[in-house]
Amino acid sequence: MPRNDVSSLMRTSVITIDKGETVEVALDLMERNDVNHLVVTSGDRVVGVLSIRDIMEGLGSSRFERIPARRIYVSALMTEPPITIGPSTSVKEVVSIMLEKGIGSLPVVEGGKLVGIVTETDLVRSLDYQGDIKALVKEDHPKIMPNERIVHARNVMLERGARILPVVEGGKLIGIVTERNLARAFLGVRENVDPIRMDNVVRKILVEDVMVEAPRRLRGFVSVNEARDLFLESGLPALPVVDEDDKVIGVLERRSLLRFLE
Repeated sequence: MPRNDVSSLMRTSVITIDKGETVEVALDLMERNDVNHLVVTSGDRVVGVLSIRDIMEGLGSSRFERIPARRIYVSALMTEPPITIGPSTSVKEVVSIMLEKGIGSLPVVEGGKLVGIVTETDLVRSLDYQGDIKALVKEDHPKIMPNERIVHARNVMLERGARILPVVEGGKLIGIVTERNLARAFLGVRENVDPIRMDNVVRKILVEDVMVEAPRRLRGFVSVNEARDLFLESGLPALPVVDEDDKVIGVLERRSLLRFLE
């Protein structure tokens, strides 16, 4: 178990972005650093947090209809004002905030200055629990077919609060779609397609065009510690759970493991 406060768990190297930067720059920064959250600044102030989900939602939204990516700014997509914590905030309180608010990272601020960040992954890394994942697996988690459209995938993820969608054929897992997959696909259309044709082009993109094939998976109701290790190795926010025939049983969300730290 971690110590009582987050000072030993937080990362002091924080990836930040100015609120005046474009979404293109933001997504590139996320991909180069393999992170799903950026702390948004204005001068020395922390003014928001931008998540990969914010980008996926925004780039697929009709409120930016016919607007190229170079004209969509971080300030239009970020969550503000940000929820922040201090280095002496207890692990229990951080877990409570993340579960209650449904957020995956918290900037750490001390004396008005950004000093670190704590993410779901940082907390899960500290977990050591003797037990299995059976009670945590969402068996009613939405799935999607490879021939469905990415605009539908986005809608399902937003409506159901899903962070990945298992892609199934004949009930068997053949891939997954992540928020980052969809964000990259929507960005590609906005970067490369004439604004007049954007809507028609994006509606023709299928799930199979953007999905991750042969994804990491949990086979059966494994131990919490085995699931923890696969989350840390894969970096995914959720993992499909399959039986011995690769048929999808459900999905385990990384966030659900935080309950063992409450």
